[in-house]
Amino acid sequence: MFVGQFDHNIDAKGRLTVPSNFREQAPEGLFVTKGFDSNLIAYPRAVYERMAENINELSVTDPESRALRRMFFSNTVELSYDSAGRILLPAFLREAAQITSGCKLFGNGDNVEIWAMEVWELEKQKNGGDDNSSRWAAYNISTRGR
Repeated sequence: MFVGQFDHNIDAKGRLTVPSNFREQAPEGLFVTKGFDSNLIAYPRAVYERMAENINELSVTDPESRALRRMFFSNTVELSYDSAGRILLPAFLREAAQITSGCKLFGNGDNVEIWAMEVWELEKQKNGGDDNSSRWAAYNISTRGR
């Protein structure tokens, strides 16, 4: 499970160092795709393949399904780590997420979110900062079984 948050810089070539505990959970590399909130999402192979299977089962006759398929698959790259534990984020993904230098990596359970620092700060303000107690009160997030 991917947890925690890390601040990292993108170098001039577009390389991002992936935290070692994230690399350990996805030793074969990551599938990185455009996220839904002006961010990027990185998936280990097994999770990406599960999502891809679900998306491939959607009807090709439905325009919304086709749009989702197009968005998901055309904006995804499979990335391997270099000897320093970095991945090379393609320019089109960096541009989509407005990542120019600093970024935040967030463990998000079965995936990792990658945000431009400035975009993350705006998202945080938009969503009420860190006080979300009333926002999520209706969700059953107790430690007890269902």
